[in-house]
Amino acid sequence: GMFGTWSAGAGSSGAADTPVNDLVLAYILFSLAIPPLVMWIYQMVFFGIAWYTCRYHLHRPKSLADMSGSLPGVSIVKPLMGIDTFLEGNLESHFTLQYPKYELLLCVQDEQDPVIGLVNNLRERFPNVDCRLFIGGKDGIVNPMVHNMVPAYENAKYDLVWVSTSRIRASTPILMDLVARAVQDPTVAIVHQLPFMRNDSVHGMAAIVEKVAFGCNLGKQYLSLSQLGTHIFTGMSYLVRKPYLDKVGGLAYYGRYLAEDFCLSRDLLISGYQLVLSAFPAEQMVATASLPSYKDRMVRWWRLRLSMMPVVTLVLEPLTESLLLGAYTSWAVYYLFDVNPYCAMLVHLAVWIILDYAQLKRIQNGPLPFSFPAFLAAWWLRELLNWIVYAQGLANPRRVFWGRSTYKLQHGGLTTAVTSKPSVPM
Repeated sequence: GMFGTWSAGAGSSGAADTPVNDLVLAYILFSLAIPPLVMWIYQMVFFGIAWYTCRYHLHRPKSLADMSGSLPGVSIVKPLMGIDTFLEGNLESHFTLQYPKYELLLCVQDEQDPVIGLVNNLRERFPNVDCRLFIGGKDGIVNPMVHNMVPAYENAKYDLVWVSTSRIRASTPILMDLVARAVQDPTVAIVHQLPFMRNDSVHGMAAIVEKVAFGCNLGKQYLSLSQLGTHIFTGMSYLVRKPYLDKVGGLAYYGRYLAEDFCLSRDLLISGYQLVLSAFPAEQMVATASLPSYKDRMVRWWRLRLSMMPVVTLVLEPLTESLLLGAYTSWAVYYLFDVNPYCAMLVHLAVWIILDYAQLKRIQNGPLPFSFPAFLAAWWLRELLNWIVYAQGLANPRRVFWGRSTYKLQHGGLTTAVTSKPSVPM
């Protein structure tokens, strides 16, 4: 077979009568067998760093006890569009925060949006909360969410701005931890949260797939890269020092990118500021999880990453995926050590699945809302969907569909609207 021919070529490479071609092939195959082993070890190290971060950082909030009386004010910017099952609860959680000095800046694109009625109802129920509603956006900004948020951001009273998208549920401990980590060191520009989902929004297989996606592969990369101080950041929920962001151009400047979170955090890092991870994963409440919408979002994110980090996205990222890395590593251990590749693949998958499940439970810090068999089914679904994401992403890499609009990406992430109907999908 193929494997047998390759190993025979490698084994006889030292013989005097070996043709030059066989020797060259042996060197090529040997050099191809080393990268997957390095990458596999690298991923195991990442599992270890993620475990360490879960154990010693997550769910261990920083205390603000010694600062009572002088807590800094916080402006919470929340972009909204439409109403879903969880929105009222998400919004109410911001009105009921036990924090001495904060303002709620709610942003709606369209004055006909039914969410305005809900906002007015909450403002009547909580008259003591400093809350302002901004309708419309700032012209000339391509990114629909940034377009919607900029008027609120530019009118924020306080230096600390918490960008909390519509799916995010707030809590006092989360806000306290965000603030404590922001004020601990003047070089901290952003405190961000690991993307995750609350248990009570996980209903049906699509929602389980989302939870597994956030808590396993993405969670491992996010936790380990954050721990190593490397650039990793998502704009789902983060606290930013407004004067620092304004120094590198302000929020409006980054509206020329669809991945404004990646670009603004990169520029803050380059300017010498720090990004710090919160002790709490983001409490995301997703009302309408479906596999097609999950897949479409992953395609959008993949194309955005491709436009900004082509080599990482095309070459390295697929090698962090268990199926490709497992298959490649199984061939490498067969070629180098004559280990049965099918046994190697089974052991690899068993180890990876167990480590993923253990990590998901650590991030959750409590019981999961589904059984281990349901986790297994979701794990495999995510793995297989991922290859559909790669194929679809590559088929039209410069085109991004978001909400009701289509955008064209340039190298470096700069974006132009192809068709534009104002919408602010989260």
